[in-house]
Amino acid sequence: MSLFRNLGFQKKMMLSYLVMMLLIGCVTSLFSYQMTKVTADEMYLTQTLLPQTSALLEVKNQVYEKSYALKMYTTTRDESYLDQYYTNLIDSSRFETVAPTQLNSGLFSTIDSIRKLDFLFMNKIDPLLQANNVTAVSYVLNHEVQPLIEQLERNLSFSLDELEYQTNKEFQQTTDSIEVSLILTYSVSVAAILFGSFSTLYFGRELLRPIQSLLRQVREVSSGTFGQQIVYTSQDEFRELADEINKMSLNIATLFEQDKAQRLVLTEERNLREQILNSLPVGIITRPTPSADIHVNQLAKNLVKLDEKGYPVYQESPEPLLDAEESSWFVNRKMTLFKQDCTPFTALVSYVPLHNHHPQAETGWMIAFLDITEQEKVQEYLHQSEKLAMVGQLAAGAAHEIRNPLTVIYGFIQLLEQRLSEEERELHFVPLILKEIERVNRIVTELLMLSKPSLPNYREVKLTHVLHSILPLMRAEAMLHGVQIMDHCDPDTHIHVDVEQFKQILLNLMKNGIEAMEEGGVLTIESRVEEKTVHIVVKDTGEGIAPEYLVRIFDPFFSLKEEGTGLGLPISRRMVENHGGEINIQSKRGQGTEIDIALPLHPKNI
Repeated sequence: MSLFRNLGFQKKMMLSYLVMMLLIGCVTSLFSYQMTKVTADEMYLTQTLLPQTSALLEVKNQVYEKSYALKMYTTTRDESYLDQYYTNLIDSSRFETVAPTQLNSGLFSTIDSIRKLDFLFMNKIDPLLQANNVTAVSYVLNHEVQPLIEQLERNLSFSLDELEYQTNKEFQQTTDSIEVSLILTYSVSVAAILFGSFSTLYFGRELLRPIQSLLRQVREVSSGTFGQQIVYTSQDEFRELADEINKMSLNIATLFEQDKAQRLVLTEERNLREQILNSLPVGIITRPTPSADIHVNQLAKNLVKLDEKGYPVYQESPEPLLDAEESSWFVNRKMTLFKQDCTPFTALVSYVPLHNHHPQAETGWMIAFLDITEQEKVQEYLHQSEKLAMVGQLAAGAAHEIRNPLTVIYGFIQLLEQRLSEEERELHFVPLILKEIERVNRIVTELLMLSKPSLPNYREVKLTHVLHSILPLMRAEAMLHGVQIMDHCDPDTHIHVDVEQFKQILLNLMKNGIEAMEEGGVLTIESRVEEKTVHIVVKDTGEGIAPEYLVRIFDPFFSLKEEGTGLGLPISRRMVENHGGEINIQSKRGQGTEIDIALPLHPKNI
C-alpha cells in the first residue's frame, strides 16, 4: 500500500488500468475456456455418439424388417416378402462417415453380420427361389438365416444398450462439466466484481486523497489566508502543482503586505492632509472627479449649509452660479452664505478647478471660503471709528467756539426772560429759544463725550440697584406711550461698571425702545450670566428695524426719528466698549428689536 502511495499520479492511473484489464482478461479467458470445452463436448456428441446411435438405429430397423420379411415368408410362403427383403439390403456407403473405434466395434460387427446375411440371400436363397426350390429355401432360412438373425438381434440389443449407457454417461459428464463451468464462471465473475469494486474504491480513494487534500488546502488559501504553505508529501505530478501554488500564495501575501503598507502610507498621508485641512481657518469643499464623493473639512462641516450637489447654499445674486460653466471660476469673491441654522454670514469664496497629471484636463473642483464676518465688523468698526474720530476732531475744535458764544447768548436770553412779561415771552418765543439753545448745548456735550469719553470709574454694584434707580423716570415716560416695562433681571447679579455711564447706556436703550413702540407694547429687561460674562438684554415689541437700516444703526448722526440726533447708540456703544464689552442688535420687521449688552464680570483694567 505504501508503495502504491509513493507512485506518481500517472503511474497510479496506469496501475489502476492494468489491474482492471487483468481482471477483465482473467474473466474473459475463463469464459472462453469454458465455452471451448462446452463446444468440444458438443462436437463429440454430434460427431461421434449421435452418428453411431443413428447408424445402430438404422441397422436395427433393417434387421427388424429383414427378420419380419423372412418370418412372414416362412409362414405364408408369399414371395413378396422376399422382394421386400431384397429392397432393404444394407447400404454400406452410409456408414463410411463413422470412424471405427473401440466404442463402435459392435456396430461394425453387426454390419458385417448383416452383410453375411445379405450374401446368403443373394447367393443361396435367391438362386433357390429362381429354381423354385421352396424346400431348400425353407431349410436355408431355418438353419442358416434364422440363427444369424437372432444373433444379430442379440448383438444389436447389446450394442444399443452399451451405446445408450455411453451416451448417457457422456451427457452426464457434459452436464456436470457445464454446471462446474457455470459455477466457476459465476464465482470468478463475482470475485472479479468484488475485487474490481474494492480496487476501484481503493484506487479511487488513493488517487483522490492527495487531490482532496490539495483542494482543501487550496480552498483555505483562497479564502484569504495568503502566505499559508500547502503540505503535500506525495512524490507525484501534483507536488509540482503544490509548489507552484505555494509560490503564488507567498507572492500574493507579499503583494498584500505591500498593498497594506502602501494603504497605511496613503492612510497616514490622507489623515495628515485631513488634519492640515481641518486645522486651516478656511472651509474647503473638494470633488476630485465627477464620480467621486465630496470631501468637506471640519470647518466647512460645522459652518456652512450644503445643497444636494455639495455646493454651499448662498444668497441669490446676479453673479453666475457656482456650478455654471468654466467661465464661472473665480477667486476671492465676497458672497453671503448660510450656516447650518440658515443664519447668513459674509464669506470670501474661491471656486477653482482641479487638474490631474494633464494640466489642461479639468477633473473636478474645489471651493474655499473664509468667514469674514468678524473682519467685516472690524472694518465697519474702523470705519465708524474714523467717523467718530473725525466728529471728535470737529467737536474738539468747535466745542469751545460754539460753547463760549452759546453760553453768552443763553445768559442774556435768561436775563431777558426775567425782565419780560409772560405775554412778551410768548410773543418773542423766548422759551423756544432757550429750549433750542439747551438742545445745541446737549449736542455739543455729546459730541465731546463721543470724541473723548472719560475712563470708567468702576464700582461693584447690583444690577437691579442701577436699574431700579432709573425705572421710575422711564416708567413715567413709558406710561405716556402706553408701554409696560417688565423687569426680569436676576437680583443676585453683580457687575463692575461706571454707574453713571451704565445708567446713561440703559437710559438711551430704554428710551429708544419706548419710542419705537408708537402704539404701545412691552419693554423687557432681563439678564443672564454665562461663564465670565453677564448679558443685559433690552427687548421691545415694536415694528423692528429693516435690514438695510440695521447695518447703519451705529453710524453717527444716523437716526430714523425726526428729532433724533443719531448719537445715542454710537455713544452707548462707545461706553460699552470702554467697559471691555460689546453690544449686539437683532431685529426683524414686525417682531421687535433685541439689544444684547455683554459685559465682563471682572474687567481687566479694574
